[in-house]
Amino acid sequence: MAKRIPLKPTHRKRSPFYWWRRFPTHKALPPNKLLIDRIENGDLDYPPYFEQAKWEDHWCEEEIKEKIVDVKDIEYFHLEKAHIQKRYAKRRNLLIKDGYEAEEKRLKEIIKQFSNTFDSERSEVYQFMKSFNGTLEEMYYAYAKHMGIKNVSLLKLIPAKKRRGRPPKNSLIQ
Repeated sequence: MAKRIPLKPTHRKRSPFYWWRRFPTHKALPPNKLLIDRIENGDLDYPPYFEQAKWEDHWCEEEIKEKIVDVKDIEYFHLEKAHIQKRYAKRRNLLIKDGYEAEEKRLKEIIKQFSNTFDSERSEVYQFMKSFNGTLEEMYYAYAKHMGIKNVSLLKLIPAKKRRGRPPKNSLIQ
């Protein structure tokens, strides 16, 4: 079953840095949280930008169809159509570029987090990831089994790695 294309959002407060994004971004958990919690929150999922780029094509065609109804001068219509297509193409291309960047960043993060959590080599995680076919959560449990961890709930008891840098201020000393 095909997903329905949502209505084009209007009157959203735009960021001057990411004006091409029509939808709010996902709120990720901090990096010091457990890997399984970040997976369940959807922090490492496939980026939605590619699907949003497809929606831009659909909205472009809708806007052009609206302009056809009011057409009086065919040359003016063709200029207007080219202008509309140029606007949507620019937004679509930027969304696709963001999608590739986010996808590459998340794949590197997945490999890094799995190697840190299970204390294994990144190349080993990458080889397992290439051969695995399933969701990220299923991969988490399958990799734990692959590494010989029988009780995955024990991984939650292992504290997250300490952060580097200056320690936080002690509020009791002031």
